Amino acid sequence: MIIPNLGKKQHYQRSNMAHTKITSDVIADDAVATAKIADDAVTSAKIADDAVVTAAIADDAITSALIADDAVVTAAIADDAITSALIADDAVVQAAIADDAVDEARLQISNAGSNGQYLSKQSGNTGGLTWATVTTLSWDATPKTANFTAVAGNGYFCDTSGGTFTVTFPSSATAGDEIKIIDIAATADTNQILLGANGLKFNGSTDDKALHDERVGVTFIYTGAAQGWMTVGDANTPAGLNVIDAPYTVAALIIAGGGGGRGGSGEAPGGGAGGVQEASSVVSPGTGYTVTIGSGGSAGNTSSYNGGHGGNSSFNGTTSTGGSAYQNSSGTQGGSGHGGIANNSTAGTGISGQGHGGGPGVGTAPYQYMAGGGGGKGETGDTDGAAQGGDGSNAWSAWATATSTGASGYYGGGGGGGGTSTRGYASGGSGGGGRSGYNTTPYGTWTPVYSGASGTANTGGGGGGGHLKINQHRSGGGSGGSGLVIIRYSGAQKGSGGTIVTTGGYTYHTFTSSGTYTA
Repeated sequence: MIIPNLGKKQHYQRSNMAHTKITSDVIADDAVATAKIADDAVTSAKIADDAVVTAAIADDAITSALIADDAVVTAAIADDAITSALIADDAVVQAAIADDAVDEARLQISNAGSNGQYLSKQSGNTGGLTWATVTTLSWDATPKTANFTAVAGNGYFCDTSGGTFTVTFPSSATAGDEIKIIDIAATADTNQILLGANGLKFNGSTDDKALHDERVGVTFIYTGAAQGWMTVGDANTPAGLNVIDAPYTVAALIIAGGGGGRGGSGEAPGGGAGGVQEASSVVSPGTGYTVTIGSGGSAGNTSSYNGGHGGNSSFNGTTSTGGSAYQNSSGTQGGSGHGGIANNSTAGTGISGQGHGGGPGVGTAPYQYMAGGGGGKGETGDTDGAAQGGDGSNAWSAWATATSTGASGYYGGGGGGGGTSTRGYASGGSGGGGRSGYNTTPYGTWTPVYSGASGTANTGGGGGGGHLKINQHRSGGGSGGSGLVIIRYSGAQKGSGGTIVTTGGYTYHTFTSSGTYTA
């Protein structure tokens, strides 16, 4: 019996199985481990296309040490595959960015640029960029010697050797605008370069300012509506110290003291009102200005008869003259004049622009004489009737209301003229004028005889004349009202001194006695 040789066939079958019969479904899980794979046994040629997918790669299995140099090229990276979340902090450094790799298209720029511009960070925290224009000052080569309006982007040479003038800034500006001013004549310390805000602000204030340092050179940069123009100093004047509050204009109502009324020795003329005038002047911040308030003239009594003239009031170079009192038959001039004695004297005259003259008085014999009323700011004495004091003026009623001064809105009324015998009083003029003395009892009844009334304090009103009943039955006159000075300017408080109130867009400083106004 012949036994077949099966060894070779079995070997063939096993060999053939090794090449064709091992599939993934006959390999146990985890049967093929890394340790069982020979080095370099798995090459890219033995890996089928798309055989390696993301799900088949263990987390952190691919490290940079396993990636060949230049193995990852741009063509191998899917569009948008690399996001900012996949890039480690500080992983992209300058050395890793190729030359010219970052161009304008890859930057967050808000606008289209033009030649000569530069990239600037946008305002706020947007992180974006914007193309901006490089700004340079253009110098006006002609020195400025008089008022002018500045233009943003310009520099100016200012020469105040001929006197102070104003540089008015633009009425509108954009943040970053610049204007530069230089004192080329070294005279700004004596003749300031005034700066007009023109509706904007300097260092957060709407007030006008001034440059006051010799050889000052200042760059103004507009920062926006809140702070407006702010300064960058130079070697002569550090920033913020080179700009001061500018001189400003104030209006002053200056009222002198009223004249006193004469005592009753016969007819007793009323005193003239103190001079009343308004004057505007320029004051410099930090400077003190003397305010003088005139007193009212003394009252005439029953022995010396004659009253006293009112005192002068003044402020910053302007003086109002006190009202006059009757002291002799030729008449005396005052801010407003005293009344006259009928058929026997000349009434006092007033000063033009400050007041009016007194009335002449009237008389018929026997014992029916009436002296003239004192003149007022608004009219001559006796205008409203025999012996009546001249009315003052209500042209400053808004000032009176704001400061609670005056007499029903009037200032500067004349005193009423006194008479003889049985007679009622003559009224003082509107604006603080005192009425005259009087007696209303029948002839033969000698008392009481009432004295003339004094002018109202701080109105400049004239005092009323006294009264004569007969012989020793007589009365004295009234004293004049004291003067007043009110200083007013537009806007919020700038100065100090007096009683201060801000109302109706103005600030008022009221002086009822002498003092100092500090601008």
